[in-house]
Amino acid sequence: MLNRLAMAGHAMTMQMAKMETITNNLANISTKGFKREELFVRELKKTVSELDGSGFSEETSVPYVGARIDFSQGPLEGTNRPLDVAISGSGLFSVETPDGEAYTRDGRFTLNQEGILVTSDGHPVLGEGGPIEINVQENFATDIVINGSGEILLDGNIIDKFKTVSTENPADFYKIGSNLFQLKPGVEASALETVEVKQGFLESSNVDSITEMVTMIDLMHQYEMAQKMIKSQDAILGKAANEIGRVG
Repeated sequence: MLNRLAMAGHAMTMQMAKMETITNNLANISTKGFKREELFVRELKKTVSELDGSGFSEETSVPYVGARIDFSQGPLEGTNRPLDVAISGSGLFSVETPDGEAYTRDGRFTLNQEGILVTSDGHPVLGEGGPIEINVQENFATDIVINGSGEILLDGNIIDKFKTVSTENPADFYKIGSNLFQLKPGVEASALETVEVKQGFLESSNVDSITEMVTMIDLMHQYEMAQKMIKSQDAILGKAANEIGRVG
């Protein structure tokens, strides 16, 4: 009976974690380049005594919840703005942050006062030679051409190329906020030899609102069932304790 209470409690914790993830996904449905997260569950064998110190040795399966980033392609939206850039297929743009190199699929780039290409948060975008610098004092942003290979051209001359990276395992990346990713310690990204870049496009979020809502409704039902199970088990334990008390 205690095992059932423990499992119901763990199920509710897991469902709450999943609900938080879905809520965050839905909140970013309009965020360019956003990648949804989904939770996975692993079963760990423990004992009730390890869980509550009650002295029982009955085994139970305890769910462990982890997050996985879904890097599937989001829809591409045409903007006709020359500094909006999207990657079609695998790969991420590299950017420079105060905490080191980070990566993003959000290609809403602009030029700062120094002529450095930056993200919407002001982080310099990296090319093969470091931060991408575009001198447009005598030109206009509309004169900038970005070809399908990620090369940046001004007056027909290649001035730099986007540094785009990937890894063999997408799980090597984790989110750090502001639509940025970093790599897990000990993992190095590989520069992509070939990449498909589209100028004047942005990648939309890959969140499917219908799928997320259906999952959320299903989670709410599961949570309610777990609540009812706990209440039922609690009532049985309370009744048993009262009867034992009267017998004594």
